[in-house]
Amino acid sequence: MSPMNEKKPRILVIGDLFLDRYVYYDPALSKPSLETGLMTVTGIKEEFSPGAAGNVAKNLAMLDVEVIVLGPVGCDGRLYDLERELSKYGICTQFLIKSQAHVTPVYTKFINLTTGEEDLPRLDVPPIGLNETSKAEMLGAIGLLVPTVDAVVVEDQADIPGRGCVDNEILCRLLEMRTRFRDKIFIADSRTNPEAFTGFLVKANLNEFIRGLKGMDILSQDESEVPDKILVQRHLVDFSRKVRSPVVITAGEDGSFCFEYGVLNRVFRLDGEVRDVCGAGDAYIAALTVDQCSEENTLLDSARMATKAAALCVSQKGTGTLSIQALSALSEPEYSEIDDPSIFRNTCRLPGNVKRVLFDFDGTISLLREGWQPIMRDLMIRFITGKKQIGEDELSRLRVEVNEFIAETTGFQTILQMEGLRKLVVQYGFVPPDEIMTPLEYKKIYTGYLKDIVKKRINENTKSRYLLRGALGFLKALRKRGVTLLVASGTDKEDVIKETKYLGVHSYMNGGVFGALNSVEEYSKKKVIERLMKEEKIKPDELVVIGDGPVEITVGREAGAFTLGVASNEKAGFGWNKEKFERLEKAGADVIIPDFSTRASLTKLIFKNEI
Repeated sequence: MSPMNEKKPRILVIGDLFLDRYVYYDPALSKPSLETGLMTVTGIKEEFSPGAAGNVAKNLAMLDVEVIVLGPVGCDGRLYDLERELSKYGICTQFLIKSQAHVTPVYTKFINLTTGEEDLPRLDVPPIGLNETSKAEMLGAIGLLVPTVDAVVVEDQADIPGRGCVDNEILCRLLEMRTRFRDKIFIADSRTNPEAFTGFLVKANLNEFIRGLKGMDILSQDESEVPDKILVQRHLVDFSRKVRSPVVITAGEDGSFCFEYGVLNRVFRLDGEVRDVCGAGDAYIAALTVDQCSEENTLLDSARMATKAAALCVSQKGTGTLSIQALSALSEPEYSEIDDPSIFRNTCRLPGNVKRVLFDFDGTISLLREGWQPIMRDLMIRFITGKKQIGEDELSRLRVEVNEFIAETTGFQTILQMEGLRKLVVQYGFVPPDEIMTPLEYKKIYTGYLKDIVKKRINENTKSRYLLRGALGFLKALRKRGVTLLVASGTDKEDVIKETKYLGVHSYMNGGVFGALNSVEEYSKKKVIERLMKEEKIKPDELVVIGDGPVEITVGREAGAFTLGVASNEKAGFGWNKEKFERLEKAGADVIIPDFSTRASLTKLIFKNEI
C-alpha cells in the first residue's frame, strides 16, 4: 500500500452497481395472507450496502483512495438509497448513467432475526442492459474519465447474458483505451468472458478461469480427470499469453495463483475463522488494485496483500470492512513458486532431514489390485440386500452410501472394512440375523475374488504394467540418498510380501514390509508410525508418509510427518483421479501428485531443507 503522505490514487470502477438490501424479519410474526393464504414475511428493519461493482468501489474507498463509479442506474427510489450508501464512503457518483428506462439493480436478502442467518430465497431485481442513449453516455464518460485516473477496474459480473453494461461496444472502447494509456493500470474481473480483456490484468476465480480455457480451446479432451487447480497450474501461462498480460486466479480456500514476468506463484490463504465468504472476491480485487498502484510492487506482492484483504473480509459477517491498519496487522501469506505443474502443494510445509519414507502399497506403488473398489461395492450390496428384491430408488441410495463408505475407508485394513460391512447389514435389516456372517467370513469371500484377479495378472508376467508410472525410479532415487523405505498396507501381509517381490520393489524396502494380520490390535499404519518414532527415534520432520488414501495421510499428518498424496488413475497407470485428489486434499496431504513421473522435481522438493 502507498504511504499515507503520497497522493491518493484515483480509481475508476466500471460495471453494474447493485443495492444490497438486508431485510431482518421475525418468523414469529409471519401469518397467512388474507388475499392469497401464503405466509407473510414480516420485516422489522432494513439495512443497505453497495453491491456488485458498488461493493468493489466501497472496498477501494475504505483503503483510502479516491473512487469514481460509472454504470447505469434507474431513476427510482432505490437509486436514492444506493447514492446515499456510496456517499458514506466518499465515492464520486457524478457519472452514474441515470435513465427512466433502467432499473437500479437490487439484491434483497432476508435475515432471520432469531438466528441471524439468511434462510429465505434471495429476491433479485437484475440489470436490464444498456439502451442506445445510455450506451452513448457511457462511451463518452469512458473517454472523458480514463485519462484522469490512475487505474480502471472493470466489474463485468452480470449473471444474465445480455443484461450487463459491459457489452461488445463498451468492451471495444475499454480495449482501445488500454492501448492508448499503457501507463495506467487496467484490471478486469469478468464472470463469463475473462479471456476477452486483452492487455488487462485479469482477475478470475477458478470457475471463470476454467470457462475461459474452454472458450479459448486450450483444454484437451484427455484432461477431463485433471483437477481444476492442476489445470490452473498447467495452463495459467497459456492463458496469460493469450490475453497478453499478467493473470491472477483466486481459488477460495486454496488461496490464489498469479503469473507475471515468466514466474508462476501460488499464494496460500491465511488461517483464521471464516464467518462469511460473501464479498471476499470484491475485497481481493480492491486490495490488488490499490497495491498495484505502487510502481514498486510486483503482482506477487499485490496478490499477497489481496489475500490478506480476503481473509479480513471472511472473518466478518456480511461483506465486511477493510482498513490499511487492519491489513498491516495481519501476518504475511506464504507463497511458493510452481516449478512443476504436476505437483500440487496443499501446504507450505516441507520435511526436514528425511530418514524414513513409509509407502502405502495398493494404488500408490502397485496396480495389481486395480478395480478392487467396484468388486467390494458389488459384494457389499449383495451382502446387505441378501435375498430381498429392493426398488431402484432404494438401490440407488444404497450404492451412494456404499461408495462413500469405501472412499472413506480406503487404506484401512480389510477386516475393518468388513466390520463396517457387517454393521450396515444389521442396520438395513434385509438379512435374517441367523444368516449374517462374521467380518472374517465376509473378508474371506471378498479376498477370494481379489486373489483370483491378482493371480491372473501375475501370470501375465508383465510387471511394468502393474507399477504406477515412475514408482521404481522414485524408489531408486530415495535409496540412493540413503533413505530407509517401508511399506505399510491394509492388505494381508503375506499377500503384500508376495506382490512386492513380484513387482521387484521388495528389495528396496529395507525398513520392512508390513500388512494386515489376523488381529486388528496387532497391526495398523498408525502403530507402524508410532514404532518408528518410539523405537527408532525418528522425529516427525524426518518421516515422509506416501499414499493414495486418506487413512495413511491422516495418521501421518497427526504424527507430524510430511504427507504426500498420490491421486493416481489406477486404470491408466498414470495421471490424475479427481475423486482421489479431493479426498487427499481434504485429508490434509502436504503435497499431491498423480504418479511418480516427475520424480526429479519431487525429490528436489522433499530434500529442499536438507543441509
